[in-house]
Amino acid sequence: MRRSIRMAAAAALLLLSGFPSAAFPVLYIDINSPGGKRMPIAVANFVVSGDSALSRGIPKIIENDLLLTDLFEIIPQSAHLEAVTAAHFSGTPLSFPAWKVIGAEAVVIGKVETKGDRLSIEMRLYDATQGTLMVGKRYEGTARQVRSIAHRFANEIVYAFTGVRGVFGTEIAFTARPGKGRGKEIYVVGMDGQEMRKVTDNRSYNLFPRWSPDGQWLAYTSYRTGVPAIYLRNVASGAEKVLVRFGGAKSPGGFSPDGEWLYVSVSVDGNSDIYRVRVVGGTVEKVVTGWGLDVSPSPSPDGRRIAFVSDRGGSPQIYVKTVGGADETRISQGSGYATSPSWAPAGDRIAYTARSGGHFAIYTVAPDGSGRQMVASAPDGDCEDPSFSPDGRYLVYSFRKRGYSDLQIISLDGRRERTLISGHNDEGSPAWSPGR
Repeated sequence: MRRSIRMAAAAALLLLSGFPSAAFPVLYIDINSPGGKRMPIAVANFVVSGDSALSRGIPKIIENDLLLTDLFEIIPQSAHLEAVTAAHFSGTPLSFPAWKVIGAEAVVIGKVETKGDRLSIEMRLYDATQGTLMVGKRYEGTARQVRSIAHRFANEIVYAFTGVRGVFGTEIAFTARPGKGRGKEIYVVGMDGQEMRKVTDNRSYNLFPRWSPDGQWLAYTSYRTGVPAIYLRNVASGAEKVLVRFGGAKSPGGFSPDGEWLYVSVSVDGNSDIYRVRVVGGTVEKVVTGWGLDVSPSPSPDGRRIAFVSDRGGSPQIYVKTVGGADETRISQGSGYATSPSWAPAGDRIAYTARSGGHFAIYTVAPDGSGRQMVASAPDGDCEDPSFSPDGRYLVYSFRKRGYSDLQIISLDGRRERTLISGHNDEGSPAWSPGR
């Protein structure tokens, strides 16, 4: 399975180097400074041989990506004083004073060449103040891969200015009821809310999607045969296999960092415990057991600990324990209801859902239970099922109120929020894919 995962992960597009790029990013932007200065950046119309719509289409994707970070200010096209031409890719320098006079501190230019059914896209990022090339990349792919290529270069821009990898091109899996169908299906949508597609289509209940560490597989529970089982599905090819059949109610929690184990909760003889199941071979090991309900396992990024939910104290609460150890520490506070733990990629915070003032809200807390902070709440509905972005800066969660649901993305400081997707029925269980 590990070999097949690696083979499935082979990119369909080719990245060609050949341009000078800084070995280390120049940290122009402090992402940990809320409300800090935004970087003014201009994304010029691309030089295109072929589909003229790409001239503005690719820059627009990049601009929209950068706006989502709240770190950049886009200089509008109407303000640009210099038209980028093919000559700027064969030795003619940009007129950097013309870009600086409109306030741009950085400039992105690009060129698209058509070769049969394939495209060659060259993109460059310049520091307009210094007049130097910061990043230059050339990509080859098909017309269907244009959005993916644009996302990749937007990630390069973010990294060049912040030292943190961008999350453009990542996806979010979630469940929803089909408009005229029964049950619940699993969908995947880009983190920018684009290119949504249905992953399952079996008119049954398909629940709790969880990504493998390489982003190629989804684990989920399905009732398609009338009896719940946990499946593994290759997102690209649709290939599937059953991983967990034993027991009654069951749900996947999360993969170990190396992708070799899947943590699951399974009810046997009316008692729900937490197991880990080897992805190849199906070896089963019990990890958490005891009186009451033990569910929703979430392994830490280093694989040494898991967070989980247990009602052993009388109500569902969040606990953390060392894998293979006997220690178990409750980290959620109060006597109410707490569930759905999700580790931050750095391992320094755990997000979870807890009841607050009659509604559910999203909190984060350190793994030792200290420093609890509320991130998302609503007076007229419930905020549930948080999942961290690969860079740890955002959470996706489901918002519900009577007769309505959607998926929201919110910054970890709670200052910036946007709707990811709406208009479906009973949207929930969002899971953010790993970075790419």
